[in-house]
Amino acid sequence: MKRISLLLAVAIITACSVTAQVFKRQRHELSFHAGAGLSTLQYELQTGNHKNGIGFQLGGGYAYFFQRDWAFRTGLEITLYNANASLKNFTDDYDVQGETSDDNYTFYYAIDNYSESQQSLYVNIPLMLQFQTGRTYIFYGAFGGKIGFPVSATARIKKHDLSTKGYFPKEGRTYDDLPQFGFGEYEYLKRSTGLDNLKLNYMLSAEAGLKWNVVNNNFLYTGIYADYGLNNVQTTNDKTFVQSVKDDRPFMSPLFESQYSGTPFTNSVKPFAVGLRLRFTFMQ
Repeated sequence: MKRISLLLAVAIITACSVTAQVFKRQRHELSFHAGAGLSTLQYELQTGNHKNGIGFQLGGGYAYFFQRDWAFRTGLEITLYNANASLKNFTDDYDVQGETSDDNYTFYYAIDNYSESQQSLYVNIPLMLQFQTGRTYIFYGAFGGKIGFPVSATARIKKHDLSTKGYFPKEGRTYDDLPQFGFGEYEYLKRSTGLDNLKLNYMLSAEAGLKWNVVNNNFLYTGIYADYGLNNVQTTNDKTFVQSVKDDRPFMSPLFESQYSGTPFTNSVKPFAVGLRLRFTFMQ
């Protein structure tokens, strides 16, 4: 009986020692992840239509388990955001000051079926607290925030037509075919143009799903994620949308950065993302 008790005691001590060593080895977790879904620049368009876009995330991370089921997670990820703005049968006008009062005129323009997509790329640093529970089926949840650093921003504009004319009050006449003032019918081809640098992005972030032990304590996370931007990341929204240029065709700025009749098309731009994510981890 004493021998059995001794063997049981040794077995329990050995098991506890092995468990402690395993837990010690598994305090550090390295990971790679990919996600996709709604990933957009959210804003209210003062006139026209706005559509959210699809994007993705790619990155790597590190987690430190300071307790068995609690970890601090950070890392680095690249996120692509997409959005679209369009105008139909849009017209506007504004006064242009000439070299003399005789040259003053009112510039009119009309544009139909204008469509512009905006694409921005951010490098995000997450700061998350993760909790997990369960042994056979491990449920996990993570919450915290992210800081996003802008890398690039581009507007892609589809082919469209523009009609312009000018009214000269001194003469009491309207001209619609005067190329030296930019009056006439113009065709603009499909093109891409860079946007002014966006601001740092501060986000609330959450993630939840299941964690699967794949092999040798390497895990696969399958879950959903959501990132909500807290601040306006736009730096410019007061450019002239269609600018009269002497001796040339009118110059057009991206709608995303422009205004009409003194009113910005957009007044607050916040990144937002929600989608599915896969994360493969290596425990150490």
